[in-house]
Amino acid sequence: MGKIHILGENISNKIAAGEVVERPASVVKELVENSIDAGANSITVEIKDGGTTFIRVSDNGSGMDMDDAKNSFIRHATSKINSEDDLSSIKTLGFRGEALASIAAVSHVDMQTKLKQETYGTRIEIHGGIYKFAGSTGCPDGTTITVRNLFFNTPARLKFLKKESREAALISDIVLKLSLSKPEITFKYINNKKLIFNTPGNNDLKSTILSLYGKEYHDSLIDVSYKGNILSIAGYIGRPESARSNRNFETFFVNNRYIQNRMLCAAVENAYKTYLPVNKFAFCILFISICPEFVDVNVHPTKAEVRFQDEREVFSAVFNTIRNGLAGEVIIPEFQEREIPQKFEQKKFYEDISSKETGKVNDIALERNEYSKVYRPVEEFKIEDDEKTDNAPEEVHDDGVRTESRNLIPPLIIIGQCNSTYILAQGPDGLYIIDQHAAHERVLFEKFKSSFERGGINSQKLLTPFVIELTPQEIEILKENMEIMKKIGFEVDFFGNNSVMLRAVPIVFGEPQLKKLFMEILDLANGGNTSAKSTIDNILYTMACRSAVKANDKLNNIEMEGLVKMLRQAANPYTCPHGRPTIIKITEKELEKKFKRIQ
Repeated sequence: MGKIHILGENISNKIAAGEVVERPASVVKELVENSIDAGANSITVEIKDGGTTFIRVSDNGSGMDMDDAKNSFIRHATSKINSEDDLSSIKTLGFRGEALASIAAVSHVDMQTKLKQETYGTRIEIHGGIYKFAGSTGCPDGTTITVRNLFFNTPARLKFLKKESREAALISDIVLKLSLSKPEITFKYINNKKLIFNTPGNNDLKSTILSLYGKEYHDSLIDVSYKGNILSIAGYIGRPESARSNRNFETFFVNNRYIQNRMLCAAVENAYKTYLPVNKFAFCILFISICPEFVDVNVHPTKAEVRFQDEREVFSAVFNTIRNGLAGEVIIPEFQEREIPQKFEQKKFYEDISSKETGKVNDIALERNEYSKVYRPVEEFKIEDDEKTDNAPEEVHDDGVRTESRNLIPPLIIIGQCNSTYILAQGPDGLYIIDQHAAHERVLFEKFKSSFERGGINSQKLLTPFVIELTPQEIEILKENMEIMKKIGFEVDFFGNNSVMLRAVPIVFGEPQLKKLFMEILDLANGGNTSAKSTIDNILYTMACRSAVKANDKLNNIEMEGLVKMLRQAANPYTCPHGRPTIIKITEKELEKKFKRIQ
């Protein structure tokens, strides 16, 4: 006897808070969901310092009287369900009755709430689960909850939080997703006294998408819908050109609840197969309405996951909805002409392919690299004589890249180019075939890696800076990774609420689409659990890949000779950064066997 005892209310709430209140974004999610359930049509979210010191959620919903306000902080007290039967038909976002009790257990909470028909409202103040004040006050209709000093009494939890900018990015993403789920509600989001976004609240999802993601995504939307026996689907998918390098833009709502589900991601990605390159993910916002008895939302403390009774049917519905949407659209990029800007202050020497009268070129051709040779600096392939590098000292880094190396490939004589993709060269012991893209990718990666480790990649100023629209979450990710972006050659100024201005870009080979390159690198910088070293390598891989010569690029003899010589000087000349071979050899003996000169 005496070994088992009942935990006190205070410690029980702290334990429960560990499940419900994982980080500041969890607090925001729970409070905003309560505001939505209260029937609000206007919600304001304000945070400071990534939500660790200050979170305020205000709404004009139904409000509460004194008794309900007090009961709302009792664990398992809720107005959302009354019996076990209600669990099979939950239509509200909150229902567990744990959120306010858990939040109040690990922070300083101040609630002000008022019923519309009452003259005075109620104010309740709780510090670490202990009541400090409860009484009447003057306040507007609805409810305002302010959370200060989150985890003040659980300092171990604070150590596991990320940088303020990262926590703010997670909050931005939560508020953005909740804004999409309720286009009829006006959402205002403020971070460190700066307005980040303000949705129109006009019940038009497309207008909400425009206010949150910008015109580029808005213009790429394809309307999709489906209606079946137990579920229906509505929403928007993006044209292939709006694809990104991660799944952050695949957004799903089940009965207006934002959820994460691998099966739904798989359905989308399978539907986009053949439309998107490998490792590219679609932009989509899909609302799935399903009979409550066919979906279980009570499988996760944060209600972020659901379980479908018939996953196969849901998968098939999502897959076919997207396939039909893509099949019904003309998704060939439109032809556009633009003036060629004098982009760089640093002078480069390019052959001029544009009409001297019009000064215009085809954007599509540039994207497909049909003119990449024309825009390639002639000096790019110039290198020092072999004698200056053959006996150079060798410095090996932990990733296998060496700043100097001996020539590991013998001297080669260029014969020509096959299919504008492979360089043919004669060596002392046979025929060598070089994949020009893989070879140049390896050369550029080692060049960028070496420059990065020596202090940073050189950048070039843009005479005409250009503006890029980002989402609030991307703005926070950019702030968190400004040091990396600067070190790889991007000079960025914040311009307006959700826009940035590129003033300088890395000096890279040719002229890749700089906006697309910037967005890809930003996606990679948001590496999640990836180590910092792996993130940097992935960024440098991408820069090398995007700026290297491509298949079907015609090279002249001087360019082929220069590329082969640079490959010979590479620390690892045998594979590209992704592991594909750069060069293969057919020995003289193998050739003689093929032509039956020898047996």
